[in-house]
Amino acid sequence: MTKHFLIVFITLYTFIYAKAQDNELPVYKNLVSTNLSYAFLGSVNFSYERTFGGNFSGGIAYTNYSNAHRNLNVETSDIYNNYSIDFEVNPFARLYFQGAQKRSLFIEFIGSYSEGEAEGGIERSTNSLGYGVYNYGYKKVENIGIGTGVGYRFLLLKNKLVLEAQFGIRANLNEIWIYEVGIVRTGFKAGYRF
Repeated sequence: MTKHFLIVFITLYTFIYAKAQDNELPVYKNLVSTNLSYAFLGSVNFSYERTFGGNFSGGIAYTNYSNAHRNLNVETSDIYNNYSIDFEVNPFARLYFQGAQKRSLFIEFIGSYSEGEAEGGIERSTNSLGYGVYNYGYKKVENIGIGTGVGYRFLLLKNKLVLEAQFGIRANLNEIWIYEVGIVRTGFKAGYRF
């Protein structure tokens, strides 16, 4: 009797184990996505993310801001009256609380390199006679910054389709005591995992 019970148990266990292996979803390590909120404003945004561990990932994002996006004035500046970003490159790292292969709340640490245009800055130059001349107007500005964000990731269609809601904030580090704050990587995103 014990021998029959053992044979039935092993057969049942093997069948259940094989079925469980069939139901497991594959692990996807790469994600390409775009910010749908930015696309609605006419801005171009692409993001690539690579999963490095169970709860950690890193990536890079590029955004080319449209005029409609710039008119929202989501950037502040202590130096210039009218400041807008033309494009931005964001390396980022994420920490997922429920794991990178599941629906999960995450926090994000953001780096930033951006170029923009500023109005209202006073520039000093020297004319041909050697006198100092102050000019008021537009100038190109390059910035480096750091920031953080929080969001939630939804996984659909066997974990291949990704929908995210995210809010991020970044501070440009122009000078040691002047911080220019901007809202970045904010909105609703859609992506594909492979």
